Amino acid sequence: MNSTKKWWERPVRMLRMDYAPDFSVIKDEDLEAVAKSRKEDWRINCEWIVGTPGFGNVTHQTTFKAEGYEEYPGLKGFDYLRNYTPIAHKHGIRVISYLNMHWYSYEFAAQHPDWEQITVDGERFGTVTPLYGNGTTFCINSDWRNWAFTLMGEAVKTGIDGIFLDGPVVFPDCCYCSACQMEFFSAYGRPIPRENRHDPLWKAFLCFRENSLARFLEDARQAVKEINPEGVVFLNAGNWEPSGWRVARDIQRVGDFQEFNGAEAFFSYGTAKALNPYIYMMTGKYLRAGNKPAVVFTHYMNGAWHYLNMPREEVNLALAQIASSGANPWLALIRSSLDSQPDSHEPVRNIFGFMEEKEDYYTDCESIAEVGLLFSAHTNRNYLSCCEDIYVTAGSGKEENLGVDNRTESIRTWSQRKKQCEEMLRNSYTGYFQALTRAHIQFDILLDNDMSMEGLSKYRTIVLPDAACLDCDAVLALKEFVGKGGNLVCSFEAGLYDAEGDYSEELFELLGIEKVNGAFPVFRGENYEKIMTDYIGFKAGDLIERAEYALKVKAVQGAETPVSFMNPLKGFYVPLQGASSYPALIINSYGQGKVAYFPEALGHFYGVTGMPNAEERIAGTVKTLTDKPMLEVRAPKTVSVEAYRQSGTDRVILHLVNNTVDSRPATERLPVMNINVNINIDRSPKEVCTLRENKGMEWKMNEGRLEIHIPVIDLYEVVSVEF
Repeated sequence: MNSTKKWWERPVRMLRMDYAPDFSVIKDEDLEAVAKSRKEDWRINCEWIVGTPGFGNVTHQTTFKAEGYEEYPGLKGFDYLRNYTPIAHKHGIRVISYLNMHWYSYEFAAQHPDWEQITVDGERFGTVTPLYGNGTTFCINSDWRNWAFTLMGEAVKTGIDGIFLDGPVVFPDCCYCSACQMEFFSAYGRPIPRENRHDPLWKAFLCFRENSLARFLEDARQAVKEINPEGVVFLNAGNWEPSGWRVARDIQRVGDFQEFNGAEAFFSYGTAKALNPYIYMMTGKYLRAGNKPAVVFTHYMNGAWHYLNMPREEVNLALAQIASSGANPWLALIRSSLDSQPDSHEPVRNIFGFMEEKEDYYTDCESIAEVGLLFSAHTNRNYLSCCEDIYVTAGSGKEENLGVDNRTESIRTWSQRKKQCEEMLRNSYTGYFQALTRAHIQFDILLDNDMSMEGLSKYRTIVLPDAACLDCDAVLALKEFVGKGGNLVCSFEAGLYDAEGDYSEELFELLGIEKVNGAFPVFRGENYEKIMTDYIGFKAGDLIERAEYALKVKAVQGAETPVSFMNPLKGFYVPLQGASSYPALIINSYGQGKVAYFPEALGHFYGVTGMPNAEERIAGTVKTLTDKPMLEVRAPKTVSVEAYRQSGTDRVILHLVNNTVDSRPATERLPVMNINVNINIDRSPKEVCTLRENKGMEWKMNEGRLEIHIPVIDLYEVVSVEF
């Protein structure tokens, strides 16, 4: 491996141990014993320690001596950063200081009235929407930025290795303060407009917000580097959620100014039953798409019960998924939780210890994926369907108490419509991600910046989720990509809007669309599609479920239409009305490549319902188009497989995670048997070995492919193939 890499370019294992609610107990700790425990019990090589607490009325106070700043009262005379850092370094632990940048008390804000974020109505954001029930936030374009940059410099002077900024963000309906007004007017010659999806200037304001956050981080980085050129700086850059635009987060904008792309993937009991089973892995793969070392933030804390820790099987699942995604793991917990759960370190030590021992196998790894899945910030920010027919909430279709929930309600305001579009996109992202993962298809997440011929050229198939806004360059790149033999899979309104969210027919020719005649009535349940000719295992005459959101699309002459929508039914237990004239799938040849287009919100439908036929249509279509992939897996669908090449070596590394758990949070896991992996490569390896569980493995060459058989996996296995 390359020994010249900086520490943050190599694998890191991070821990944040909070001493909340009273940080003064730190001064009574044996810091030598603390650092030794972190290294030996938790097996970390990077620790976050609090520079400014992230809660209560003390978020502006420091745990270290900083000229011009108020010290945390209980720590006066004790400099946490300066005392602990050299001890941590002695034990091989890098130190990152956590600095709160998003939550301040009303009392501190009152001392600096020009710093707060202001809503369009001139209200202080923290007054209208108290943060965590009690507090406010500051504006990145106000004079607060100078206060923040000086604080960062003071923190770096202590000898730490870098800083993490918790925030800032530009909160929803912000910011209309005088500083932002001046900046915006200077750039656009007009005041900041009110929220209006149809006003191009308001869309420009959304970009202004994101650019302001990127500029803040750029200046923060400069403040750190002036003190320590090797100092690391990064912030909570937000995950893949389509609502990220509401707080001006986009890793494509801030990535150039930070050493890590980091985001939260916290377990929440409020959504436990509906939790995406791959939430940790999905976050890791998304962050890696930003072409920076990725860090997935995972609370060890037990959902909303912060003084308790999660069951060990949930922690095992989180850490294994993160490791397999190619991201760096991070855990946070409150120190006092160990008083009642002293063995909490054991599952962490088990996986972190393996990652430490096999660090070289986690270094310089590049995905071998042949499929790319677009997560589009253009779409997150600007997609608002112009199809009036879809703005209806569908009933659940649930049959109960001698009745069926088939209620519908119109959605009228643009803000409600935008939230619906975001929710559809969110379910689409998770639906496609789960379908491809369960089918063991190797895929990367792509960002808008990847939508060029150079970015697409390493893939054989590109997948656009149900809704996507594409800029002109992306449209041209997709046409060239497919024309030269690539494949495209998409659905619903994917590609039917430009980057600003305006309707566009530029992709019609590629998708095989002649005309869109609106949408079918929104209705969940009792609407169908009919297989007209055999397709990916479905037989002619078969009925399958239709998504509640579906477009009436006419296909161009010559395109294949193996599936048709049935005429809609207006209720339950009524006779079928025959096939409509509208296709439910268009397969279009374009140049040397092919496009499969589903005119329904298929990803959203699968993400919400989990219907097996929807999963099979997504995965089966991608598999058919991506014929003879490099990697083929026969294993239970709950086994996720991620494969990498390692640059500078002739090595392929497979990460297999058993996600077969009883519930969420996971408390039990069932072992899986008889996993078979084929690598279609006409070379006999020098060595094939398992690195972690080592429960037996067999391999052989057979007709130009390497066949690997693993009899059982408990949690997480890594296979190394040396050629």
